[in-house]
Amino acid sequence: MKSNGRWRYAAFGRLARLIIVSSSPVLFQGDRLTLRRSPLVVGVHHPAVVDTEKLASAWASLPCPVDLRVVPYKEKVKLRRARQDPPVSDELLALAPTPNDALQAAWREAEALLTMDLPLERLDEMPRLAWVQSYSAGLEQFSLGTLAERGIALTNAAGAGAPAIAEFVFGRLVEVFRNLRGIEAMQRARDFHRPGGRTLSGRTLGIVGLGAIGGEVARLGRAFGMRTLANKRSAQLGDVSPLVDRLLGPDGLSEILSESDVVVLCAPATAETTNLIDAEALSRMKQGAVLVNVARGGLVDEGALLRALQCEHLSAAILDVTRTEPLPKSDPLWDAPNLYLSPHSSIPPDAYDARLLDLFAENVRRYVLGEALVNQIDLSAVDSSLGD
Repeated sequence: MKSNGRWRYAAFGRLARLIIVSSSPVLFQGDRLTLRRSPLVVGVHHPAVVDTEKLASAWASLPCPVDLRVVPYKEKVKLRRARQDPPVSDELLALAPTPNDALQAAWREAEALLTMDLPLERLDEMPRLAWVQSYSAGLEQFSLGTLAERGIALTNAAGAGAPAIAEFVFGRLVEVFRNLRGIEAMQRARDFHRPGGRTLSGRTLGIVGLGAIGGEVARLGRAFGMRTLANKRSAQLGDVSPLVDRLLGPDGLSEILSESDVVVLCAPATAETTNLIDAEALSRMKQGAVLVNVARGGLVDEGALLRALQCEHLSAAILDVTRTEPLPKSDPLWDAPNLYLSPHSSIPPDAYDARLLDLFAENVRRYVLGEALVNQIDLSAVDSSLGD
């Protein structure tokens, strides 16, 4: 047990617990002053390891105690993906982790939960749950309708991985444009020659979805001397953004595709963005252009993309996400020409978790003080979002 007079932290098997003890349990909610005698119970399912010292510092001045319970719960990818298309079979539900006593106690008492997964069939065991902080920016595994019906607020982690994802995009683009694969092949063959390549400077970068990730991609694009275009769901005719040279609304996709040398997909997976890049969209892209997808696999018709690469309409495609993950060994994408494939790995976990916990700490502070939460999802309008 550790203690510094204001907080206590202890680990009991799989349960880690942090209680930040404030001097006066007074809680402000809007214009109303109330007295809170019991701690705010906050559960963390994922990540399984958190920096308790940092959280203690962030919450030490709050007017009520915070009881943080780190109770790991993480579902298998197969089950998580099945939750995107309910109902889920009993066979897949059987893959869910069995909750231990500590986890069940946290579910009974927690008002807030940081998690990758939220088992719908267990929600009745969480009677006090009022707010869910998603570990990820994507929300496909959550039942948004159920959360709305129960009055449970939902926030996502948009922006937590944005700098790392943007770095990954340009690392891959440099690999493509400067022909690093050709240089490596030259070295392996001990055949001293110049494989050739292209520069990014002076080319046009098109960004589909100017949210947190799109904004970071735009910032690095300018650093490389690229002209930048982007669209955004909320943008109106005549709107401008300091992030890009030209801002378009959702109907500007065709213009982005036809003008850009590089198209980067940063929009969320919704009903509107499914197969957003289909055969027709690919045909509108410039001859020799490069497509990058760091959003969700469902945005791209992979069969159409494969054909566009085979006929050399596109010079390359960079996919960090695919429709099916893990990608089956028999999938033709593995052998597609000039396809740069990675296993949904554009974000190093350590850097992401640190930024996520900063966001979570700030949202807990806001929750206690009755302030607007960062990245709160409008559950009534989530299907119409486009990178906002």
